[in-house]
Amino acid sequence: MGHWEPGKTIQKGRYIIAKILGYGGAGVTYRAQERPEKQWVAIKTLNALMQTRRDFAKHQERFIQEAFRLAKCSHPHVIRVDNICQEDSLWCMVMEYVAGGNLHQQAKIHKGLSEVEALRYIEQIGSALDYVHHQGFLHRDVKPANIMIRSHTQEAVLIDFGLAREFVQDEVQVHTNSRTESFAPLEQYEKRAKRGAYTDVYALAATLYYALTLQLPFPAPFRKQGAVLIPPQQHNPRISNRVNQAILQGME
Repeated sequence: MGHWEPGKTIQKGRYIIAKILGYGGAGVTYRAQERPEKQWVAIKTLNALMQTRRDFAKHQERFIQEAFRLAKCSHPHVIRVDNICQEDSLWCMVMEYVAGGNLHQQAKIHKGLSEVEALRYIEQIGSALDYVHHQGFLHRDVKPANIMIRSHTQEAVLIDFGLAREFVQDEVQVHTNSRTESFAPLEQYEKRAKRGAYTDVYALAATLYYALTLQLPFPAPFRKQGAVLIPPQQHNPRISNRVNQAILQGME
């Protein structure tokens, strides 16, 4: 199978692949044009490396679960899925194309966001997470790179639900311990642990920490061993006492 080259058509010519937008540990996302409307869409599949694995079928099953889970979501700050289809033996998720960079890129360009701007994005993603939690699952990979900023409206959109899992608040459950260092709370380093909305709240607070300081917080295991989380205000004195305390509380 491998990756699709620019110009390749799939779904009997409905979509024309333009370029690779992003490449992760499991997935690859393309920008494509949909016929006959000629509108841009994003198409996600499992990447070429995953396609060569012996347990490919298991990962594809997880991908399908992610696609259908996300397709049921309807929220202005959650990426919209428009179609789920199969091309040969590869399943595809067709999503809205969000023109603009992600929060990580925006923060780097502006050498750290202003408190007002950062809080606007965090509030929007917080609303998205509240919605997702009420659907019965955790995102489990909230981070600046998984928050897109619409170029025309400056609205934040939560993407990449590849690690999302169902949860029951405060019950010990078995989850994969996949995670992103500096943004994952301690329970994501353990296969069996209590999880709850606070799992994503920690990551959202860590995201705000980075957006305002351009510094990565100490990973959670370091803190368990005694490393003290440096208050974000020490990196950026312009951060208000209220927001500084909110970040520390979110990452408690």
